[in-house]
Amino acid sequence: MRKFYVDTSVWLDLAFDRRNHVRPLGELAFQFFKKCVRNKWIVIYSEAVIEELEERLTRQEIEERCFAVLEGRKLIQRVEFDKKDVKEAEMLSRKERVAFTDALHAVIARNNKAEVVSRDKHFERLSRVVNCLFPEEV
Repeated sequence: MRKFYVDTSVWLDLAFDRRNHVRPLGELAFQFFKKCVRNKWIVIYSEAVIEELEERLTRQEIEERCFAVLEGRKLIQRVEFDKKDVKEAEMLSRKERVAFTDALHAVIARNNKAEVVSRDKHFERLSRVVNCLFPEEV
């Protein structure tokens, strides 16, 4: 069974039905989540994702506009991280020259045997830590 750690960018695509110049990013995110439901794949998230989402959404909006797409949360799990993970992410962030939060997401995903689903190109620099895919690649 596949497991995915979904980065903030994909949740925001879904919540705001975002588009870039040529692609309907919100629809691509929605199709990815539908595929997760159809295949009963697990989607995990951490408090780090929630904190980033809360810059744009309330907790209730996160539930309604993001997590509800996963059959009322049956296929979504919250995972924890600790100080050791934060320390590793700080080192990884400096070494690979990526944002700390991206490094933390990569560490959390790896520790939970999950693939990262993101639109953030910085995850390419973290490919030695975790496999990263765009939603439409899944």
